[in-house]
Amino acid sequence: MKEEQMISVGEITGAHGIKGQVKVEALTDFPATRFSPGAELYVQKLGRTAKVISASVHKGLYLLLLSGIDDRDQAQTLLHTYLQVPQSSLAELPPGEYYHFQLIGLAVYQAGELLGKLTEVMQTGANDVYVIKAPQGQRPAEILIPALKSCILNVDLASGRMDVKLPEGLLD
Repeated sequence: MKEEQMISVGEITGAHGIKGQVKVEALTDFPATRFSPGAELYVQKLGRTAKVISASVHKGLYLLLLSGIDDRDQAQTLLHTYLQVPQSSLAELPPGEYYHFQLIGLAVYQAGELLGKLTEVMQTGANDVYVIKAPQGQRPAEILIPALKSCILNVDLASGRMDVKLPEGLLD
C-alpha cells in the first residue's frame, strides 16, 4: 500500500520561552486553521504527530505549544524541522487553481517547444512567479514567468505539463 504524501505547512525556526513553545514560519495560506489548538501536525524530526495545545502570533511567526514538547531544550532540538499534514487533508481548490507542490516538476512548453521544468514558485505579492529551469545547455538557463491567466494557457497535472505564452520580449 502506498504511503500518503505529507505536505509541509510550517517550519520551526526557533524556541520561545522556557515551556517548550516553538516559533513557526507558516508555509500555508490557512495558518489560523492549521495551527489552531487541537490540530494535529506531523513533526518531521520526531517521526510522530503532535497536538497543538496553544497558538498565538508574535512578530509574524506563530508560537505553538505542541504536545510532548515540555521545555526549551526539547523545542530547540526541533530547529529547522517541518510540520506536515496528509495531502488528503488539503481543501479542494476551485478549477484552475493549484497548490504550489502540484506545479513543481511540471514540464513547461510554449507553442510545443519545451522551455524546461517548473522548479520553484516565488510569491511576490501581486502575483506568483514560476521559475523554469531550462534543459542543460539551453539559454537562458532560467526563465521567470508571471502566473497570470494571459501567460498560463493550460495546466495538465495528469500529464505533468503546463503550456504557456511568454510575454513579448521576455526572452530578449
